This record gives sequence, structure tokens and C-alpha cells, in this order.
Amino acid sequence: MRRLLASGIVVALVLGAVPSVARATTAGDDLRAKRDALLTRIAAQTDEAEQDEAAVVFAQERQQRAAAALATARQRLQARAVEAYMYGLTRSIANLERPSVYLEDAFKADQRAVADLRAARATGVDAMGAAESARDVSRAAQGQLESERAQLEATIAHEDALDAQLQAAGAARRAAEQAQAAANQAVVDRYETDPAARVRHRVATVNQRALMARWPFGPVSGIPAGLKATGQVITGPASWYGPGFDGRPTAGGAIYDQEGWTCASKELPLGTLLLVSENGRQVLLLVNDRGPYVDGWILDLSHAAATALDHPGVGVVSAQVVVPG
Repeated sequence: MRRLLASGIVVALVLGAVPSVARATTAGDDLRAKRDALLTRIAAQTDEAEQDEAAVVFAQERQQRAAAALATARQRLQARAVEAYMYGLTRSIANLERPSVYLEDAFKADQRAVADLRAARATGVDAMGAAESARDVSRAAQGQLESERAQLEATIAHEDALDAQLQAAGAARRAAEQAQAAANQAVVDRYETDPAARVRHRVATVNQRALMARWPFGPVSGIPAGLKATGQVITGPASWYGPGFDGRPTAGGAIYDQEGWTCASKELPLGTLLLVSENGRQVLLLVNDRGPYVDGWILDLSHAAATALDHPGVGVVSAQVVVPG
């Protein structure tokens, strides 16, 4: 009988779907790979930004040279006009009747030069505007990349902190499994050596069923009729358990049913009624077992309760103590 019971009990503490350290490490590696790729993008964008800045300077220099050349051409044209005027004063009336081919060609050349230089200056203004626009785009892109880098660095720091927490949770879980194994073995020893224990579990199971028939245990909306709040509320992380414990005695003596509306608590008295809330849902549960064996965690939910609350492996719940009245 002892060998049969011992082999039938899987000593395990189901704390829920806690991510493994290996998975967390892989996620951290992926984030660092993304950071490396982002830094490469930042380097390329920095090069582009510097080229755009150089294009602006080059456009400014071209515009300045065009403006200077235009000013020189205008001065030349003015000087030519003065020269023509002075030349006209020294000519005889007979000579004035004959046009000066030299002066006419010079005027035309100067006029063409002024027109060309005006066009060059206008082109330079357009080029400088385009260069400044490209520079502004580069600056905005570089700012966006820097923002992405800062966010990614914050995510990596968060993942590193989570990895450390998972390491600690892993150690706590192993310690909890050892403690639960010892507790289970003590129950098995008592169950096999004390015939009265079998009767006790049967009586406790029947009594628990009778108690749970009095109230609408399971999903509810608010405090059920016939019950009232005591004002005692506890909030904190909760896990859930089932496989390995289903069909085994609980601390209250009743046989554990992972699809029943029960939970385990380290501190609340056995038989306490709890209105547990999470994700906008509520369930009425009975405290009939002890756990969880992790510091800071307040409840171990049954599989049925975790499903009804849409509860993850470990999540924060709020539990309100209620009593008949």
C-alpha cells in the first residue's frame, strides 16, 4: 500500500507558467541583437546627417559666389555705361551718327552675364533650400533613432532585472518543491499508518461539500446574498496548483479537487471564504489548504479558479474576506 501511494503521488508545486531562465536569456540576447542593429542604423544616419550638413554649407558657398559674381557684373555694366557716356561726349556730331560696334557688343555681353548670374543665384537659393530641407529630415530621423535607442536600452534593463527575478524565483521554487515534498510525505505516512486518518479525510470531504452547497461558490458578480464583507482585504501575487495534488489530502483534511472552488493560504484560517478578483472577474472560494511556499505570494488557486479568473501562471489578485450575515 505504501509503495502504491508513494508511486502515485507526484511531488511538485505548480506555480504556473513562470518563464524559464533560459527563455529570459534568449529574449535578452534578441534585445541586444536589436540594439546592435539599431546602433548600426544610427551610425548610417549620422553619416547621412553629416553629408546633409556639408551640402548646406556647399549650397551657401555657391549662393555667396553667385551673389558676388552678380554684384561684379553689375558694377562692370555700370562702368560700361559711364564709359559709353563719356565716350559720347568726346565724339563729333558726325561720329555720333555712326554706332559703336564695340560698345554695343560689350553692352550685350554684360547684359547676358547679368542675366546668367541672376539665374545662377536663383538656382543657388533653390539648392540651399533643398539642402536645408534634407538636413532637417536627417536631424528628425536621427532624433527618432536616438529615441528608439533609449527605449530599447530601458527595455534591456527591464529584461535584465526580470532575469534576476526569475533566477531568484527559480531558487525559491526549488526550495518550495522540497518543502512541499516533505509535507506530502508526512501526509502519506500518516495516511498509511493511522486508520483514523482515512475516516477523517472522508468526514472532512463530506463536511466541505455540505459547506460549499450553502453558498454559490465559483464565478460571481459581487458579494453573494447571505454573505457580507469583513473589511479585510489582501492583495498580492497568486499562483495556481493542481497536477500532482489532485486527489490528495489538503491541510483541512478534505481531498483536493483541482476543479473545485478552493484555494490555499499560508496565513488565513482554514474554512475562510474569499471573494477573489482579477481581470474584472470574481470568484467565491474556500480556503482549505496551505501554500504557496514562496515569500510574498498570498494564494494558491485551484485550476478551476485560475481558469475562471483568466489567471496567468502568476498574477496579482485581490481577495476580500466575507462571512455569513
